[in-house]
Amino acid sequence: MKKEDYMNMMEQVKYVYFLMQVSKLGNTRIKNILNRLPQSYDFFNCSQSDLRKIEGIDHNISAQIIESRKNRNTIEAQAEEFIGDAEKRKINIVSVMDDRYPENLKKIFDAPVLLYCKGKLDSTDKYSLSIVGTRNPTEYGKYSCEKFTEKLCELGIPVISGFARGIDSIVHNVCLKNDNLTYAVFGCGADIIYPSENRKLYFELIERGAVISEFPIGSKPEKVNFPRRNRIISGISLGSLIIESGIKGGSLLTAEFAIDQDKEVFAVPGYINSKQSEGTNDLIKRGHAKLVTNIDDILEELEVKLKPVLKKDAAAKEEKLVEGLNESEKIIFVSLNYEPVHIDSINETTGLSISDCLVNLLSLEFKGLVRQTPGKNFMKI
Repeated sequence: MKKEDYMNMMEQVKYVYFLMQVSKLGNTRIKNILNRLPQSYDFFNCSQSDLRKIEGIDHNISAQIIESRKNRNTIEAQAEEFIGDAEKRKINIVSVMDDRYPENLKKIFDAPVLLYCKGKLDSTDKYSLSIVGTRNPTEYGKYSCEKFTEKLCELGIPVISGFARGIDSIVHNVCLKNDNLTYAVFGCGADIIYPSENRKLYFELIERGAVISEFPIGSKPEKVNFPRRNRIISGISLGSLIIESGIKGGSLLTAEFAIDQDKEVFAVPGYINSKQSEGTNDLIKRGHAKLVTNIDDILEELEVKLKPVLKKDAAAKEEKLVEGLNESEKIIFVSLNYEPVHIDSINETTGLSISDCLVNLLSLEFKGLVRQTPGKNFMKI
């Protein structure tokens, strides 16, 4: 990153930090100010009447803002110290105005105006899915989690979770094993490893993904923080998959946030006598989540939104398959698609004789790449 770009981003952070020190200015009002007055020089030069034109800023709040400007130098010095501390700990502070800020998260109500990130954010997170679940999964839950996460990894779809014991930890471990992008959203500071037994996972994750938090550096894992962080898990992703949850499980909060954010919600059904499946079964029963038993059930709902990433993945897979074929097999395989094509058309497209086409098509069929359908038609599998 160019030094000039970094300095501009830190100026944005200082501006947001200043606004965060004003009483009664939460995420939503700060975003309204930033949308109306995106540059700090606009904000510090505007009048009280200009401020009152911004949604959510009444006479009392605008008066507080004007009063806070008297402490501008002090607050900016605090902001510089705040940024310096983050730099020492190798934590990136990303403002809602920053291009690195997750695209889907920007659109939700009450999106955090500052994120603390350890690791690296990637723009492909806009194609992500979140997976959350109980801290005490059954063997069935573990199997289901591994199965769905592996399938998403195969498709190159980033996966978001909450770094908790149980399902969340399985999600991150499977993603790292498959070299797939994953974010862990914390209910404490991004520098605090919680739970402590996930120490090894933490360091692996920040090397190949990112740890994200809206809570300042050093924030302890207070119980009240975790419900808030769930809106970020659902907010970053296109949809949320719930794998095993008790009737009052925290994962159900993620589902509720996803519904409020107009995101897709999926749930894996469980045994009717299993406490770990009471929540997921109830979500399905009330029509708040789509019952899923395989990855196609998810893709059915999200295929249009995932098309850019799925298309790239399909092309990469096909390229890998073609590498192991002989020249005639390659020519024939590339000429086929996923709908039946008659042998005469294959002969005409490839320029190979009918007999050569049939021999190589049979070879491709043995390799599990092609299927013959009635009437001497052939298609990719």
